[in-house]
Amino acid sequence: MTSTPARIDPARPGHDGETRSESRSPGGACQGMTGFIRQGEALTPFHFALDEAQWRTLLTRTPGWFIAHWCDDTRAYALFLDQETPLLASTPLIEGRYFALSAALPPASWPERIAQDLWGSLPLNASDTEPAIDRGGWASISPLSRRSVQSDHAPPDPILVDSLQTDMQPLAWRKQRLIPGAAHRGLLRDLQGRRPEEALPLLGRLHAAAFVAGPLAYTRAIEQALGLVPSAEMRDARILLSEVERIVVHCRDIALMARLAGFPLLATHAALAEDLCASLCADHGGNRRLADSLTPEGIAPGLDIRALARHLHDAMMPRLPVLEGLHGRMAERLEGLGRLSPSRAEYHCIGGLAGRASGRSFDLRQREDDMRHVPGRAGSHLSGDGWARQSLRLAEIRDSLRRIERVSSQFGATLPARPEPGAGSGEGIGAVEGPHGEIWCWVRLKDSCLDGFYLRDPALGLLCVLPSLLRDCEDDRLVLASFGFDPGGAEL
Repeated sequence: MTSTPARIDPARPGHDGETRSESRSPGGACQGMTGFIRQGEALTPFHFALDEAQWRTLLTRTPGWFIAHWCDDTRAYALFLDQETPLLASTPLIEGRYFALSAALPPASWPERIAQDLWGSLPLNASDTEPAIDRGGWASISPLSRRSVQSDHAPPDPILVDSLQTDMQPLAWRKQRLIPGAAHRGLLRDLQGRRPEEALPLLGRLHAAAFVAGPLAYTRAIEQALGLVPSAEMRDARILLSEVERIVVHCRDIALMARLAGFPLLATHAALAEDLCASLCADHGGNRRLADSLTPEGIAPGLDIRALARHLHDAMMPRLPVLEGLHGRMAERLEGLGRLSPSRAEYHCIGGLAGRASGRSFDLRQREDDMRHVPGRAGSHLSGDGWARQSLRLAEIRDSLRRIERVSSQFGATLPARPEPGAGSGEGIGAVEGPHGEIWCWVRLKDSCLDGFYLRDPALGLLCVLPSLLRDCEDDRLVLASFGFDPGGAEL
């Protein structure tokens, strides 16, 4: 990388968090939990090791904003947001077992189940231990674990699973329950043991809404682990790439929503806007979806990001009022669609665009110490329905165009450095506000190779709320599209 050194109550079956007796400040964490985590052994300034007794006590404390949970062969991990700072807790597995986070923190259920499938880790007192992505057809059991053994399972009976057709990858239902697995690609297995620069191209095609955001989160994690600081020019080039991707993905999502909702004129204009942006990307030395734009050296050779940003801004500004005018006709169709109330969004720690459409104000770009991004300009909504999410997409396109203009005019400006705790410790956490929400990446290096890796896509956080939102709805596809849900991001 081209850089220079530098309580909630336990979950009850069927409980969806619609009511609760305690509240959290979005993006923050109650001091009871963060203070307790920090009583553990400091492995890095942001990572604290807890023994089994401490971990069990942690589950009785009021949690902060939950981000991610994963396991490896030896430890279980839980990542939270303390105000605007990531805070990681981990505990050793005892004979492959640990006390389940989901017993006190419902959004940890899907990550627990995925970890159980991949590593064979057993979450004691878990709210659900059904397999998450192993549908019974894998060649081995617990494939990422050193304890993995060959499987003798027969492939799943396709008659038992009904396909839910989407414009993304397939989902499936069984007895009105979400059954992922078809989009699992084994990314974690492929990255283990690789050198950091070898892993970057594999992340460059994470999924269509994260060709820039995914690799950037990873790059930031690697840089923190190595104690590297990007140059001002590299910082601003990455910002411009991220905002271009946000505009392209939002246009694509608006077009899909309009087509599914029966508004062909808006669908056409949004699709043309997306195509224009994609063509500009290709004309300025990239490819249409900006895949492989980030390289170990920085930005892909030949990609003129400043010219791309300038031309895209000038081309999109006159088209945006047309999209905004046509967009208003969709209100009646989208109001109430897939409504995620603010209380449920908070209960399940839903962030990103979906969270902001349900009352959360936090945007990861606020962490960048860059006053060229004005926090909260695009705003947030309280209705939490398809109309709120669609409206925010348009608002964020305009916001991104403003940011592109500001960054381009001050490209490479000297800004106050934001200290990164744990820089150079061999362990790092990177985060990016992608078009669909927050992407978090954790890495641990050993002998200049990846000894630990985890990436959390916003789609994973939606798995806990989608079944209730899709149940009895008139149009499954429209609800999924309103969230920008991509199963590939949830399963990796």
